[in-house]
Amino acid sequence: MDVWGAILVLIRRFYLTVPIAALTMFGGYAYAHGVAPEYHATSSIVILGPTAGASNNKDAPPAPANPYATMSLTTLLTALQIDMTNAQSIAAITAAGGTGDFTMNVVNRSSIVVITATSENARQAVNTAGEVVNLVKADLANRQKPYTTQEQYQVTAQVIGAPALQPVDTKSRTRAEAIAIGTAIAITIILVLVIDAMLERARQRRRRERSAHDDELESANERHSPVVRS
Repeated sequence: MDVWGAILVLIRRFYLTVPIAALTMFGGYAYAHGVAPEYHATSSIVILGPTAGASNNKDAPPAPANPYATMSLTTLLTALQIDMTNAQSIAAITAAGGTGDFTMNVVNRSSIVVITATSENARQAVNTAGEVVNLVKADLANRQKPYTTQEQYQVTAQVIGAPALQPVDTKSRTRAEAIAIGTAIAITIILVLVIDAMLERARQRRRRERSAHDDELESANERHSPVVRS
């Protein structure tokens, strides 16, 4: 069956098309509006190098050798991203009331990291963004402890944007509505075409049965009809 033939079937079976479409559309609409909106919370940090300057005192002890202080920013940020997304960090974030659905993005040509958390619960999204910041700070400190415990010789993370909720994202609900409408239309077309095929097959079967019955009656009449001899 071509497209035009399917359209004609849908029109001819309008008493099926209309109610099925109404029911599927209503069900899809109810489902779409049951989809919770997504909340996004962001926080920002900047990675700072050691604050201790060079000493002019020749008798002063040398500054501790901290490989993280000489590490490239790209390598350091990559290590932080790996640490924050491992199973142990995700478990800690979840235990603190957060979610594992977050991202860490570096602002181009800068040492600024933007953390974005996504959740169906607004408070959870904010908690996640804050907890990731805390873990980044702790991770930096723990990694540098074997080399120095003095903060002025360490690479640190400073908060420049506290965790804050962003405008509600309704795109997920819009996508759900579009998918529901498309699914409803597809289900309507399929059901109407299937029912039409079943009705057409039943009609043809009845027609064959009626034709066979008529043939039997005609044969019976011919057998019982008197033969006229001339």
